[in-house]
Amino acid sequence: MMNRKLMYTALSASLLLAACGTSDETADPAETVNTDTEGTGADTNADSENKPAEGENTNSEGITEDDVDESGAADSETDTDADTDSETDSDSADTDDDSAALPDASETKSDEQNFKMQVLPDYTLTSEEPGRDVLYAKDNEEWFMSIETTDAADADYDKGLEMMNEKLAASSSDSDPVELTEDNQLPTDTSLEKVKAYRVNAPEGPITAMIFEKDQMLVTVMMYDNADEDYYSDFLKMAETIESAE
Repeated sequence: MMNRKLMYTALSASLLLAACGTSDETADPAETVNTDTEGTGADTNADSENKPAEGENTNSEGITEDDVDESGAADSETDTDADTDSETDSDSADTDDDSAALPDASETKSDEQNFKMQVLPDYTLTSEEPGRDVLYAKDNEEWFMSIETTDAADADYDKGLEMMNEKLAASSSDSDPVELTEDNQLPTDTSLEKVKAYRVNAPEGPITAMIFEKDQMLVTVMMYDNADEDYYSDFLKMAETIESAE
């Protein structure tokens, strides 16, 4: 029986060679329009004429302009401090979300691709080659998840989905790819966009492919699980934490 990692590498290489003859045209960069903004300012003579006389000016209620200025400045500083505290609390909450979902995980950055993710203790992330990382189970490398990322601005989502399903179909002679729609089979993180997941059954266990966009990246993962699906839940949770390393 062919090692599943070797099978995956062979399929990826064959699909890559088949796609080599195709190139996408890129649009010319949009012309940059420079606009000159004429500076405006009050007339110097007018400023001179409107300058108040020396001494303290008060309104009809006896409140001085200095009092108004100082009060306004104090209110402005208070509002600024409140906004800053709110932003800090929000950032802290975002940072805590991943750690709360995977409390034992450690943040790991890809050596070859521009992403980082939370990795659970029983798994290891390695860069197999440029453009592809593999997250495998330490107790058995037959069960793993491949990860490929591309800049969303340079990627074609529909083409990526088609290639993913071609690879998935070639991984099994027993079944055709079936789309996953159950909530427990899909990511729950709302920051993932355009999520699509498909699965085929193989003698060793199910193979699940998933594509989504996040942090201006197009992400494709393929999860190779055993017949009891012992690893799928972990793979899914860790896939959700993939984000740009920048």
